[in-house]
Amino acid sequence: MKKLLHHIHNFFYLAINWNPLLASFVAWQEAKRGRKYGLHTIKRESLQKFSIAENDISKSSPYEAINFFILENLLENFRCLFPEEKDIMDVGCGKGRVLAAAAYFGFTGIKGVDFAKELCDEAERNMEKIKPAFPGVQFKITWSNILHYPLAAEDKVFFLFNPFNDEVLEKFVVKIEASVKEHPRSIWFIYASPKHIDVLLEKGYVVIYRIKKMKFLEGLIAVKPVDDAGSNKSFY
Repeated sequence: MKKLLHHIHNFFYLAINWNPLLASFVAWQEAKRGRKYGLHTIKRESLQKFSIAENDISKSSPYEAINFFILENLLENFRCLFPEEKDIMDVGCGKGRVLAAAAYFGFTGIKGVDFAKELCDEAERNMEKIKPAFPGVQFKITWSNILHYPLAAEDKVFFLFNPFNDEVLEKFVVKIEASVKEHPRSIWFIYASPKHIDVLLEKGYVVIYRIKKMKFLEGLIAVKPVDDAGSNKSFY
């Protein structure tokens, strides 16, 4: 019954804040695609009730599950464009919806970082549910402020569902640039609801794929490649 109430609440939230057609489409996607993951991640959550790791919640978005249409479209197109890339990090992983979907789309090194401890705990529980179906996949979920998280050389593909404001995003991109200087590599952003895409464009990222549906459902893939010598180069 609780699950049904959460779905109903989500429908009316979307219908009131956007429009009934969009709400109906998202509800249909939840029914059509959500069943295969076997997870209940749709309930919206306020950040005020969580244990937060060293961050100002006024600069971050409340927990909201990404809709399955945009999520699966972005992951599928990224895998088609860059099949050799098997690692992904969900920045602001919430309850783990993106992490679960990433496993289905062939990623094998899957990390999630979130500054809310209770969301990380729920993501851990959700990953335990799907691990038996993906014995070759390594999941790692970390409770941390992303600006304090130590990036590794394999951290190249970052998924964002608009988790924070432009100020935090810019600081995160600067942090990535410092890591790239130490470990030269191309960087990709898979960015759903890309409210602050200008931050990436100003830092030299190039949008190579974009999806937009029903005006409000949007996502893109952006890349900043490096040459063999480790310096940034134009994508063109």
